[in-house]
Amino acid sequence: MTEYRITKYNPANRINGAYIADEWTSISDIGNVFNGIILSQDTYLKTEKAYIDCCIELIEKAKIAIFSIKQAEYYTENVRFPSSISNTQEIRQVITACLREQCWLKLVAKDFFIHFGYDYYMYVGSVLSKETVAETATKFGLFCEVHPSPHN
Repeated sequence: MTEYRITKYNPANRINGAYIADEWTSISDIGNVFNGIILSQDTYLKTEKAYIDCCIELIEKAKIAIFSIKQAEYYTENVRFPSSISNTQEIRQVITACLREQCWLKLVAKDFFIHFGYDYYMYVGSVLSKETVAETATKFGLFCEVHPSPHN
């Protein structure tokens, strides 16, 4: 299985491992200014949707039928998930909650995982080809780098 970092962050803006561009990193940044532009809710939601749609397409390509939820931490009383999920709507809800920092967890299946890190980082492990993963990320305006998940 190869592990990837799939994000909105262009690797060209990374110097010696540090990301140097002034970009938003969280839903809580809505209304703040980055590179002279106010982060709007619409812009945030468009990016969030790209992450979710990328995940769903990778899951479909990998033919994953069920995920286990591991090491869940919940940060709001309104968000709770069962220990396993198996439909696209549930997966969308889990990913949304993770991206919105309402929880942290690992989605794990045989030969596939999705982890979320701080600052809008997403890690995917898969036996899909590198080309397939990279093409899928690019399709949604995201960047794909071979990079291990720090959450393994």
